[in-house]
Amino acid sequence: MGGGLLGGGARAQLGRWAGDLGFGGGGREPDEVRAMAAIFAGLAAGLMLAALPLERSARSGQRWLPPATKSMGSKRWGEEFVAAYTPVWIAAIGTVIVLQLYEGFRRWEYLAFGLAEAGPFLLIPLLRPGPPDRDLPWHQRYIVKANLWIGIFSFIGNYWYTHYFYRVLKADYTFDGHRLNDVPISMFLMTHAYFMSYHLLSNAVLRRIRTSFAPGRARDAFQVAVVGVLAYTTAFMESLTICTFPYYRFENRFLAWTLGSAFYAIYFVVSFPMFFRLDESPRNKFTLWQTCVEALAAGMLVLCLLDFVRLAVGVELFAPH
Repeated sequence: MGGGLLGGGARAQLGRWAGDLGFGGGGREPDEVRAMAAIFAGLAAGLMLAALPLERSARSGQRWLPPATKSMGSKRWGEEFVAAYTPVWIAAIGTVIVLQLYEGFRRWEYLAFGLAEAGPFLLIPLLRPGPPDRDLPWHQRYIVKANLWIGIFSFIGNYWYTHYFYRVLKADYTFDGHRLNDVPISMFLMTHAYFMSYHLLSNAVLRRIRTSFAPGRARDAFQVAVVGVLAYTTAFMESLTICTFPYYRFENRFLAWTLGSAFYAIYFVVSFPMFFRLDESPRNKFTLWQTCVEALAAGMLVLCLLDFVRLAVGVELFAPH
């Protein structure tokens, strides 16, 4: 592909593979809709197969949220707050995109918008803590630890992982913005908002699995499959929706949606189960230090996996892009 994701020979092979499956003809670009439909049909079939050996749990109390107990009240309120604020920030960014308000943005407007989107996740719970948090020291509150975990992980993602998208997927931000390590600072902030909501969803799904099915290898295998599908779906949906923003471009849209989504999904394959551990046990609450260590460990593991992929496809990380 002339320095793209897989190189010219690999893209030609992808075209032939897609043609064989009916996504496109011979060397023509595969049809995106049919290709994605086939991918998601395959993922759904895999999930159904993984679910076959599951056994229902003998315990009652299947749930999406933590139980409303004193020991779990802080986490439950934190997740409820994230769920309540998520439609607000999504509506805000949707308005900016649909009305193309970004056309009037310069670097300070991008920075202010990022602060307005991410800031409330931390500021509102600190200024107006929920009932379970009012008697807790600030550093013991779940929402503080959740913001810290996501803040560290999203910082690593922007500071380091973005360069893998620059090199491997030939992606680039073209809008005017304050930058850190050649990444717009506003994107560090927007990522925090996105990841807080993504990990709320993954927590709910993983908790539902663990409270619905009997422990054992079948449940573990199904959970791994669900994490993989959820990670890919999350990555694809973001890749799809960001296409409406003209100042974040990919060299090849089809590869960005298919293989790029798999590349991005590496983040979440690691982070979804790791983040779920945060204060999930009523008897084992994380300290701020433990929270930092877990987020840094997740970040390092993702970095290694991304670099393994980069080496496999033969892309130079430090060459000019």
